[in-house]
Order: sequence, then C-alpha cells, then structure tokens
Amino acid sequence: MKIFRYLTVFLLAGLLFTGTSSCFAQGTTASPSPDVDGFVWMKSTDPEKKAFLFGAGTAIALEYQMRAKLSEEPSRFIKGWIEVFDNMSWAEMASKLDTYYASNPDKQNKLVFDVLWHEMIKPNLKN
Repeated sequence: MKIFRYLTVFLLAGLLFTGTSSCFAQGTTASPSPDVDGFVWMKSTDPEKKAFLFGAGTAIALEYQMRAKLSEEPSRFIKGWIEVFDNMSWAEMASKLDTYYASNPDKQNKLVFDVLWHEMIKPNLKN
C-alpha cells in the first residue's frame, strides 16, 4: 500500500515536470501576437489562411448577430463583410488575398484586414 502511494506521487511529479518542461522549449518572439500582414500571410499554409479567415468571419458574424439582437447598427466593416463575402468560400477569399499580395509585392507590409477593407469590401459596398 505504501509503495503504491509513493509510486503515485512519483508518477504525478514526473507528469508535472514533463508537462512544464515542454513549455520552456518554445522560443519567444518579439511580439507574442504578430499582426497578420502580407509577409505572414504569404508564408502561411492554406489551412492556416482558411482558419484565420474562418476565425475572423465567425467573430464578425457574432458581432453582427449581437448588434442585431440589441437593435444596434453594425459598423460599415461588419455590414460590408457580411454583404460582400456572403456567397464566397474561405478558399476564394484566401485566393483573392494571395492574388493581391502576389500582384503588389511592395505592399507586403499592409495588414490583411486593411486589404480586406480597402481592396475587397469598400469598393463593393452597395450603400
């Protein structure tokens, strides 16, 4: 019985130290959450790009629904995103961003959300 307790304690301690030591193996970056600009976008994989757009789209849809529920007017960006990207797939959106950054290598420092607003949403708003 005593051996079982000691074994359990050592096993838990081993798991604890194994779990915490793996986090020290990760390097640190200059910015813990870098802005997603053209440099980051073009180095990202297709699944990462789609996941980024899916996450942004989900947050925007939630914002839109919350404001509608509270009878508040959503921002032009939110309304524009819903209006312009309504029937567009994540792959199509990613492809449009890829095309923009490939066609404008001098604008790689432009943030993805700036490109989405100035190049895709704003020119296509109906009102």
